[in-house]
Amino acid sequence: MTKRFSFRIPASTSNLGSGFDALGLALNRYLSVSIVESADFSIEARGVTADLIPIDAQNLILRVANSVAGQRAWKLPPFRMNIDNEIPLGCGLGSSAAAIIAGITCYELLTRDRLADQEIFRYAFEFESHPDNLAAALYGGLVSAATSATGEVLVARLAVAPGAGCVVIIPEFELSTEKARAVLPRNYDRADVVFNIQRAALTTAALTTGKWTLVREAMRDRIHQPHRTPMIPGLNEILDLKVPGLFGIALSGAGPTVFAFTETGAEQSVGLAICKVFGEHGIRSAAHALSVDTTGRTIIEG
Repeated sequence: MTKRFSFRIPASTSNLGSGFDALGLALNRYLSVSIVESADFSIEARGVTADLIPIDAQNLILRVANSVAGQRAWKLPPFRMNIDNEIPLGCGLGSSAAAIIAGITCYELLTRDRLADQEIFRYAFEFESHPDNLAAALYGGLVSAATSATGEVLVARLAVAPGAGCVVIIPEFELSTEKARAVLPRNYDRADVVFNIQRAALTTAALTTGKWTLVREAMRDRIHQPHRTPMIPGLNEILDLKVPGLFGIALSGAGPTVFAFTETGAEQSVGLAICKVFGEHGIRSAAHALSVDTTGRTIIEG
């Protein structure tokens, strides 16, 4: 019998301001994939930025699946892969992490070789070494992630308290993660490190207990956003924005997307206010009201 499978992986925002490389949040935009064994291999891509998704051997999902298979002495059968994408590429919403988890999932489904979570992270780290997006894509929800001295990924999955909405504002330009990483200094002042440690801890506490009045201060950052601000027109004003209904605001991942927590029902007005600032700097943008994904990777076997 021909094997058919489908699954989806959520988008994610990382850092949440002060939680640099430590905090991630899964969002309800998805990379959906269906695969079926076939005599010939093919890839079809639809959806957001589908024209940027390779449909040959350079496809990241396929590269990851083949890499895992090679390391585990498996040969994948020929298959057709249909991709339906809702996560814009290169915008700071975890598109790479979603594709990497999708590639590992393809391997598992086609070989029936289910991997332990630490194995998933070990293979994923060969393509991306940041556990925050990867853990959010795999588990869903709010995650706090760290890597031990032995390479083990340590993850605590948390629940965001009710009472807040989420909005992402996507400007119409790309900022590569490599460039955004390159501007970061090698060393930091101790006062800046302490500033972020305090606020990263406060972010976790505020989001899980619903202390929304603490979120604006908790999401302030001195580790990465000040260095990336010159690369994103209007970001300084956006991070200082004070409008009704805005709880807290940050660069999403390495950017250029901006992420905000809002009062429930204020997502549209907050999003429009942020779009206005981008517009004043000659940048077109679009706001999208989202919610927290709580399921993470979801597999449907056919």
